[in-house]
Amino acid sequence: MHSNWEEFWKAWRNEAAENEEDLYLQVAKTIHSKPIEKRIFDLINKNISDILALRADDIFVELCCGNGLCTYEFKDKVKQIVAVDFAPHLIEAANKFKSAPNIQYNLGSVFTFLDEFKNNWNYTPAKYLMNDSLAYFTPGELHRILSSILELSGNNFIFLVRGVPNDKLKWNFYNTEDRKARYYENQKKVDNTNDGLGRWWTPEELEQTCESLGLNCVIQNQPEEISNYRMDVQISTKDFFKQ
Repeated sequence: MHSNWEEFWKAWRNEAAENEEDLYLQVAKTIHSKPIEKRIFDLINKNISDILALRADDIFVELCCGNGLCTYEFKDKVKQIVAVDFAPHLIEAANKFKSAPNIQYNLGSVFTFLDEFKNNWNYTPAKYLMNDSLAYFTPGELHRILSSILELSGNNFIFLVRGVPNDKLKWNFYNTEDRKARYYENQKKVDNTNDGLGRWWTPEELEQTCESLGLNCVIQNQPEEISNYRMDVQISTKDFFKQ
């Protein structure tokens, strides 16, 4: 698998966004190179808001926020949004097009951000989001992220990890002979990106990582109108829903 996703994303479509349509293209929220329908975009954001049960007093943290395309949609639902991404051109676009008084976009890696968060912030968030980005991490890195969140938020958090490519559904994506051939050709590459799609995860990898940290893990395949090869993962502390 690709060894340096930070460099990949810093170089991929790194031209400045000029308009709203460019924002969709920058973060691959597209079908056939066109922005996804507003109906689907709204459905995705409603799903996020409902699962996290966002409330007016929440401090909401988004990891790998991209250009803020989705982030901005939650500004009226929570008290504060703190978001991070390591691609300068995406954070630049977020600040230019998707800024709000209660959104703070940060440039940096997820790992550094979480380490600095617990040292520099005077509040404890309970709700986290990673949207369409886990494919650029390994199981070991997910373990590290969850360990940091546990240290930061203790026994009181929920983390929604959306849009994880599901290895058991990959043939829905590689659904022609040409696509299958492309998949097998990619597997031969030392630094394979799966054409930018990233890593295919198995549900068992997610469950085992969460279990090793004593966390709940609920996995659901996305509705077909959104994707027929991705899954959403709700990770939470054992007592979160009892509070």
